[in-house]
Amino acid sequence: MKIHNHIIPKAIRRHSIRLWLATAITVTATLAALTGCSADNEPENPTGGDGTSVTFGATIAAREGHDNGNAPTSRAIPDGTFDDGDWILVHIDGERKVFVYRTADGGFVHDPSISSLNIDPTPPEWKSGETGKDVLAYGPTGVIMYDVNEGYVFQCAVAKDQSKDKDYEGRDYVYAAQSLDRGNPALTFRHGMTRVVVRLRPGGSLTSEEVAGASVLLGDKNIFLVADIDPQTGTLTAHVPTGGNQLQPQTVTPHRCAATPTGYAVAYEALLPPQDVSGKLFISARLSDGTELGYAAESGSMLEGGHEYIYNVTVEENRLVVTVTDSDVPWQDGILTTTIDGKEFRLIRTAEDLARFARDVNGDGVTSGSGKTDLNALQVADIDLQELAGSKDAALRALAADWVPIGNDSYTGIYCGNGYTISGLRITTNHSYNGFFGSVNSPALLTGIHLRDVQITGTIGRYTGGLAGLVRSAAVTLCSAEGVIEVTGSTDSNDAALVGGLVGYVNSCSINRCHTTVNIKVDVTLTNLVHVGGIAGWCICSYGNNILFACRADGDVSLTGTGTTTFSMPLCAGGIAGYNGSNDNRSYKIDIYACQATGDVTVTHTGTKAVNAYAGGLVGYNSVLGDLEYSYARGTATATTGGNIPGFAGAIVGYSSGTSTVRKCFGAGAGGKGTSGLEAKNDNIAYNTTPLKGEIKETVADSWWGYNFFTTIYDASATPAYGISIVERVFDRSVWNNGEDLWPAPNMEWNGENK
Repeated sequence: MKIHNHIIPKAIRRHSIRLWLATAITVTATLAALTGCSADNEPENPTGGDGTSVTFGATIAAREGHDNGNAPTSRAIPDGTFDDGDWILVHIDGERKVFVYRTADGGFVHDPSISSLNIDPTPPEWKSGETGKDVLAYGPTGVIMYDVNEGYVFQCAVAKDQSKDKDYEGRDYVYAAQSLDRGNPALTFRHGMTRVVVRLRPGGSLTSEEVAGASVLLGDKNIFLVADIDPQTGTLTAHVPTGGNQLQPQTVTPHRCAATPTGYAVAYEALLPPQDVSGKLFISARLSDGTELGYAAESGSMLEGGHEYIYNVTVEENRLVVTVTDSDVPWQDGILTTTIDGKEFRLIRTAEDLARFARDVNGDGVTSGSGKTDLNALQVADIDLQELAGSKDAALRALAADWVPIGNDSYTGIYCGNGYTISGLRITTNHSYNGFFGSVNSPALLTGIHLRDVQITGTIGRYTGGLAGLVRSAAVTLCSAEGVIEVTGSTDSNDAALVGGLVGYVNSCSINRCHTTVNIKVDVTLTNLVHVGGIAGWCICSYGNNILFACRADGDVSLTGTGTTTFSMPLCAGGIAGYNGSNDNRSYKIDIYACQATGDVTVTHTGTKAVNAYAGGLVGYNSVLGDLEYSYARGTATATTGGNIPGFAGAIVGYSSGTSTVRKCFGAGAGGKGTSGLEAKNDNIAYNTTPLKGEIKETVADSWWGYNFFTTIYDASATPAYGISIVERVFDRSVWNNGEDLWPAPNMEWNGENK
């Protein structure tokens, strides 16, 4: 299973826990329902020597208060801890084990009496010097099942008829994914199901007695009852049946609440898997005279796991008038965090989580220092930013149409997308630093972020990129972007306009194993420089080495300029980078290694003045200290000017200065060397629009024995799979051992070797 195209993050995540899901669970323990105790039972477990048994306390996260009168209660929803004898499954030290809650022991202890082919009965122990263990725990075990047809995907389900206490209370599901601290071992569990409360009151000429006697249903054979358990985080996703032998969507009979808030005739409650009910018949009421009334959920009605939704229903003679209370809050805390390698990460589960994270990083957007620029984030689900359009927060709703980039004052934290996607990014305002991130600075790390359906349009800013406008002295690894960037307008006379499919302005960074499929169209009136590239607009080294390694760009790049400027390199565009080089004589490296570009590159100057235009299949202008090696371009590069000087274009570079280096590169686009002056030479530089199998690899993978730089490790068996620590690794020509023989592609899954 490969990740070089970064288009199968879900498959990657399942692959990463392949061994864990290899066999089916056979635990048959009866569900022990959760209790309403409020004590925090955290057994003391001081650091000891080898052989100390792993035990831990457990609490269930409290719900925030609701302005809903006397809240209905049942054993399914209280906060606190567990009942004596409750079983849970715990994934620890690479094995799945059963733990049981023992009041006498002050928490959960290992239960060796339950074993099977996939349950390890061996008691887990602390190792000498070990201070923590990463664990995933969920239960109670009685709600857990699996689907053989789906490859042993673990699931839980709610009952179709929840009218009886046991069928409502017995379907709760809680989970915890965190690091277990040896000195203070305790897990905080969170509710995974959605809780829906429907409160009915009379309207029109109806009486409270008539409304209280109505029968209430949720859905109309359109509610999913089964949820898949995410094997890394424990969160739930509604399972959409794919075959006739799987449980189809149902109509749910809710549970009548034990107490009814003042002002209402009756209240019902139900537990449901997280799911989108937008447009579905969601609430129906049948009056005693046979009248049937229904309510279809509004657009944006996404029921999120761990949240409670209260529907206030006024029942009139011929309709239901429904409002969703403004005080809906999650069962779990609004902000969830986890600790990895001693660093705290905020968990990003939804579009609103992401938007609030961005807001916290940016602060008020005016006052320097008002934002928390060093916040770390771990994404745990695919996210569609267009879902913000349904937010109750007006400021968040606006972000669906016009995203405000993260880091208007330089983001310096770690964002790990962990292979999940972020779709629906829209930017129409010139923020100066335009992209999903704005300005990113040392010691930041962006990894595993996969942007889909990106649309950046409007007036050109200073620095624009799908992922980030500017990245300085930071690392970007294993990221991707798909979409369009179309910007117009006049350049800033005091600064260049730099546009990249991934990053606009790259300065002293390590950007490696990234992929873009972004079609870029820039149309400007010149007063300064404009540089555009499929990965980066401008690569430079003011503070240290700058590396682009094993990156692939598949989109077309088009740059059109009019007017005039005194700069000697005003219009530069390339399949990978518009400009690559230093603007002075610093001794840092500016390397582009093992990169591939497949799109066409077009640069046009429409004015009558003499203005230089540079277009290259890989790099438009390779300048001082610019080093371009072991790379190839497939698209055609053209440069056209309206003045009395020719455009500079070449299948590899548009122009290469005498102090730059271009070697072991292949140009498959029409035009060959063009006006670049880069001659074909032995196996060092080659051009051929119809290469034979293996011909390109003979050039780009020849005589290359070692190249070291800083990156992160991708490990499908780790959590998270995309590493959050920057390490130095050594790479060689093996990076090209991927793809077909005719058109090789860089192997982005390969982590290189230890230095």
